[in-house]
Amino acid sequence: MNETLLWAPGWFPALGPGQADHSESSPEGKELGAARWVLSAMILFTCAGGVVGNGLVVWLLGSQGQRSPFSVYVLHLGVADLLFLLCMASKVILNCFRLGATGHMALEMVSRGKYFTYTAGLSLLMAISMQRCLSVLFPIWYKCHRPQHLSAVVCALLWALSLLLNTLAAFFCSEFWGWDKQRCFTIDLVISILLMGVFTPLMAGSSLILCVRVQRSSTETRRRPTRLYATILACVLVFLVFALPLGIHWFFIHWLDLPERTKTLSGLLARLFSTLSSSANPVIYFLVGRRKRRGLREPLGAVLRRALREEPELEGRETPSTTTTTTTPTPPGGLRTPHPGHLPAQLGAQKAFCISSWGSLPHPPRLPTDCHVQDLTMRLS
Repeated sequence: MNETLLWAPGWFPALGPGQADHSESSPEGKELGAARWVLSAMILFTCAGGVVGNGLVVWLLGSQGQRSPFSVYVLHLGVADLLFLLCMASKVILNCFRLGATGHMALEMVSRGKYFTYTAGLSLLMAISMQRCLSVLFPIWYKCHRPQHLSAVVCALLWALSLLLNTLAAFFCSEFWGWDKQRCFTIDLVISILLMGVFTPLMAGSSLILCVRVQRSSTETRRRPTRLYATILACVLVFLVFALPLGIHWFFIHWLDLPERTKTLSGLLARLFSTLSSSANPVIYFLVGRRKRRGLREPLGAVLRRALREEPELEGRETPSTTTTTTTPTPPGGLRTPHPGHLPAQLGAQKAFCISSWGSLPHPPRLPTDCHVQDLTMRLS
């Protein structure tokens, strides 16, 4: 069993000629060195694209005066992904050169930043999935009783938790501040349980519940789900497929008694997949929020707002069989009777207006019991 602890510096394999091990003189070592360079180049290329995409997301959301609760989460997630990609690219570049004492200190700081942003990104995505799941399971509470600044408070707490855990790991597991093996193992175990045993199951479970409820609701009401559902589910799926292997490598594969070649290649592949995950989120926002008819001519800000919209869209819902307008006779008095085919859309608009404006009334009517609330919701549906 490898005695090197997970959070100890130097576990990333050297890439430069000055840091290459003696086994690279053999044919297997040369193949491993070539694989390192190729995978590292792919990581840098992916990081460059992801930095541009996440930078646009952060700039567009940061320039908005008023943000929705989920826009706040996505803004913080974009910051976490942006910093993670910058740390990953910096770590790969630093490993390509012979490092002195100052270089090793910089490499250690970049590594801590990478762990910190990965932890923050996972926890933020878990919070996004759970809050949307709660909004589906308890819509009345979410609309009327949810604290106004809940998203900002949750994001601040998750950033603080990630910073605390990684600061403790850096203090007890770094050779620059004194390496306490027992406490380092304890911190490593706590982080492993929190990320892999709590945050990841909560994120996956809430996303599964959200997917089932959305499919059932869309089948019963014959309405397409909002774009926000597709955005959240796609981001969670991409994270579980591409970013989760990096956590598995850190917390499980690193401790197994495997050949060094296997650990090196698995670590590089896990880093490549994690950069793909962080770079894919802006692409998901664009694909979900764009309109096929307009193509690339629509502003990116409008596309991003549409991808994060919580309310269902009322326009563009007609099927070919319902787009034909039927002229009905005008009764005396000049009022036109609406055609029955247009009633569902009108009722949907009235429902969205009533629910959105309920809390803005100066003296909202008080309902005696929860049964009246359920009856009102069923009638509006």
